Amino acid sequence: MKFRSIALCCAGLLCSIANATTDASSLKLQVYSVMLSTSPQCTSPVTVFSNTTPTEVDFLVAPTLGSGNPPDGTYPCIIIKMSDTIKFTPTTNDGSCTGNQQYTTDVCQTGESTRAPDAVGSANACSTGAPDLVYLYLTTGRIGSGGGNAFLQPLAPNNTTYGVNLTSPLVVSGTATAKFVVTAKNAVDGSGPSCGMNAPVFGFKIP
Repeated sequence: MKFRSIALCCAGLLCSIANATTDASSLKLQVYSVMLSTSPQCTSPVTVFSNTTPTEVDFLVAPTLGSGNPPDGTYPCIIIKMSDTIKFTPTTNDGSCTGNQQYTTDVCQTGESTRAPDAVGSANACSTGAPDLVYLYLTTGRIGSGGGNAFLQPLAPNNTTYGVNLTSPLVVSGTATAKFVVTAKNAVDGSGPSCGMNAPVFGFKIP
């Protein structure tokens, strides 16, 4: 199986989706590596690919971020090492959001933290307004859409509240090709004083 054409976006990962009513025409971020784990707690992951100097990519145009050949198996956790500075563009006006205007936001801010999978010791604190390298944990073990921390490994006692929901695991079998698909419909939220985004829907499909 070749892991390729991975379309990935993430923004406003800790927000509620109650007030989001507008689509995005673009979602841009930088990905440094992608890891897979056979555990919903994202333990002992294997690295699929790694980028030393990634470039900014618009994930709504289904870009190819990298490729690899992970072992056959079922992977209920995907870990993305990425910059926490993301860019998005609403399709229409919505409250504090102006249609066709690109916004830049910091999704891991002061008071939040991130840690590499299976790392020991203190987590790395994030800084508002400065780019941080963070680990985004997508897991089928996540319960609910709000609270918790998207950038900390979903280990007990927080195994059901940390990370972001993955609708279904990645199943690797033989030569099948899986595509990582992100749906950002109604993800832009203009109900607050500044334009923001909520977590999109993450999943896999076989073309």
